[in-house]
Amino acid sequence: MKKLISLLLLLAAFTLCFTACDNGDKDENPGNTQIRVGYLTGPTGMGMAKLIHDNGGEAGNEKYAFVRYTSPAEAAAALAADKVDLVCIDTNGAADYFNNYSDAQVLAINTLSSLFLVTDKNTSVASFNELDGKTIYTCKAGTPKAITEYLVSKAGINVTVSNTFNGKVIASPQELGALLTQGAVDIAVVPEPILTSSLMTIKSNGNTDIEYSVDIPLSAVWDACVEGDAPLAMGCLIGKKEFIDAHEKLVNDFLKEYENSIEFVNNLENLSSSAQYVADAKIMGAAKPAELALKNLNGAIAYIDGKEMKLALEAFYEALGVNLPAKEFYYEK
Repeated sequence: MKKLISLLLLLAAFTLCFTACDNGDKDENPGNTQIRVGYLTGPTGMGMAKLIHDNGGEAGNEKYAFVRYTSPAEAAAALAADKVDLVCIDTNGAADYFNNYSDAQVLAINTLSSLFLVTDKNTSVASFNELDGKTIYTCKAGTPKAITEYLVSKAGINVTVSNTFNGKVIASPQELGALLTQGAVDIAVVPEPILTSSLMTIKSNGNTDIEYSVDIPLSAVWDACVEGDAPLAMGCLIGKKEFIDAHEKLVNDFLKEYENSIEFVNNLENLSSSAQYVADAKIMGAAKPAELALKNLNGAIAYIDGKEMKLALEAFYEALGVNLPAKEFYYEK
């Protein structure tokens, strides 16, 4: 009898252990699971700045490991290679990634419009229609070219949108910014924070022959062109579906912390601290230009998830003619 009781107790203990271990694999193991988070320099990374600051800086902590990338292509390649679990990326890149690999989900929109039309001192324009017959320069990376081409087509004007200059591809926002600091282009669509950094460089160089004005935020043109409530959604956070499924509670806890970080950064009352956090995470090179960029972005650092995110992205993709990802692409808590 004693042997039978001992055996039953042993089986009960084994069952309890097995159940606990199974729940740990399915429902997280907070003590051992560290989320590897990729973020971008530029506006899609800015909302992450306080979260990074609160969790050990770039070095990370037991909860999160942070990896910084300088281009959306680099960030997407890191996710595909399983070097990160979650990563910031442009919205077009997120759709392309899913359509190619189908192993990711979009968790939240993190950036609305960060694009501005700038002109040199000889070419100032007051409205988008005044660009008829001209060439607008922008970069290849991310969404600027696709968005500008869409707005040009909606306006019905004859405009060339080019991501090449003197036969060379303008691959990145940084390369576009370099052309501005040289005074090489007369009209450009430039994303923040490259815009602020470039204008500050021009000023610090003391070259009075080079002068640009920020004429039109593209968000205003987009809102006038697009029917319904479809914000100009330029950046988002995506993650490996397998990781999200296995660690749903950890991911949801991260998203809450991420949302709080974005709210903090988006509040201009926190401007000085936010700018320093942006600089500390090397999203921008220094706090002062980060302050100016955050002011100029004026609410473009955003957090939108769930059904609202899905509706916004579907409208955005439809407007730009992007192949719509399947419904499994959109994550809901």
